[in-house]
Amino acid sequence: MRNQRKLRFTGFGMVLGTAGMLVSSSLQAADPTCAMPAPTACTPAAPAAQCCDHIYEEAARKLAELNHSCAPACAPAPTCGVPVASACDSVCNPDAVFGCGSGDGCKTGPWKLSEEDGFDWGGWIDMGYQNNPDGSFTGNGPFRNQKEWDKFNLNQLYAYVQKTADGSKGVDWGFRFDAMYGVDGNEGQSFGNVNPGTWDYLNGFDHGIYEIALPQAYGEIAVGDLSVKIGHFYTLVGYEGVMAPTNFFYSRQLTFWNSEPFTHTGVLAAYTVNDKLTVNGGWTAGWDTGFDRFNGGSNFLGGFSYAVNDIFNFSYYTTFGDLGWRGNGAVNSVILTAQWNDKFSTATQFDVLGTDLGSDFADPNSYTAGDSTGWINYAFYQINDLLKAGVRAEWYKADGTSYHTLTYGVNVTPHDNIVVRPEVRHMWSPTNNDDLFNQTVFGIDAIFTF
Repeated sequence: MRNQRKLRFTGFGMVLGTAGMLVSSSLQAADPTCAMPAPTACTPAAPAAQCCDHIYEEAARKLAELNHSCAPACAPAPTCGVPVASACDSVCNPDAVFGCGSGDGCKTGPWKLSEEDGFDWGGWIDMGYQNNPDGSFTGNGPFRNQKEWDKFNLNQLYAYVQKTADGSKGVDWGFRFDAMYGVDGNEGQSFGNVNPGTWDYLNGFDHGIYEIALPQAYGEIAVGDLSVKIGHFYTLVGYEGVMAPTNFFYSRQLTFWNSEPFTHTGVLAAYTVNDKLTVNGGWTAGWDTGFDRFNGGSNFLGGFSYAVNDIFNFSYYTTFGDLGWRGNGAVNSVILTAQWNDKFSTATQFDVLGTDLGSDFADPNSYTAGDSTGWINYAFYQINDLLKAGVRAEWYKADGTSYHTLTYGVNVTPHDNIVVRPEVRHMWSPTNNDDLFNQTVFGIDAIFTF
């Protein structure tokens, strides 16, 4: 969403556009030579009465000159009968008048709160409904101690500010700070902290089923192809994430909720080897901690992403050591994505978790996996510019018991800033008769980004 016009230019352009149309209409009405309708074709030899379009062209040109993004391309004054040759199709093109964006140079892209001089402010609002708990984000996972289902909820009111460190400038600095409010807040909190009240965990940020989370707060230094972030940040592990717009589906994997970290506190480096390979590595204070450690949590976080060719991308990420509240152990996550053509794509994820926690996921008093395997497959098809279909099939085996989910739905994008995500999720387990894992869940939400 970079390089979008600022809010102040959008509103200003609309006012100018309205004023310009009124002025040009008045000029035509006042011009005695414009008594007859303007012809479809205009030539230099035609009488002045047949060149009334020139008045509109002049008004549009002046408006274009006021638009900072289009002025250089649209500045030349049109001559009656002479085609306008510029980056914009015509000075009378409304897209050219109201602002240039991506694509052909004159289409407007998604609206953005602000992005200027390397600083980026933005966020989103995610609101939705699910008729039953899904064993993941809705209802606080398998514990179901929060009645978040069968009601229309604010899932995420999310805002961030960031400056990306650009190593191509030599030595550069950056930072990011995120804040979230909603029923997803507890997933973004640092619940892996040892002491309640540290950072955003059990410090008065909870209000019933709604919570405030501060999932990211870090500084960044970059030089050349190397960047290092220090502070609190999201994990590298897994295909899905906490932030709603990064996921195709409204619901999340069982694997993601139960067997992967959400956030870390520590130091993480990224090095771009070439245009195909990026490697990461660093130290964190266990899983889901916010500027604190649980039982001396200390682990490695890292991996790599490799663009095999124009179709396949392969990534591997791991975290191992003292995981804090999840004991000692490791999780390894392998992801293979494929863009088969401009419409069809797939993704396959394989996770293995092994710890010494000694818990049993099938125990309703625990619902915490000591060891697990997750295999998740996705397929997506872009039907048209407004509609994309997707399916997710998951096999999750935790402490010897298998669980399955099959989710299918669509993403409807009526506007670049709006996505509506209806879905149906089937859940079943061959050996666990818990109603939670043997049901069908319907969900729908809408995300408005800004």
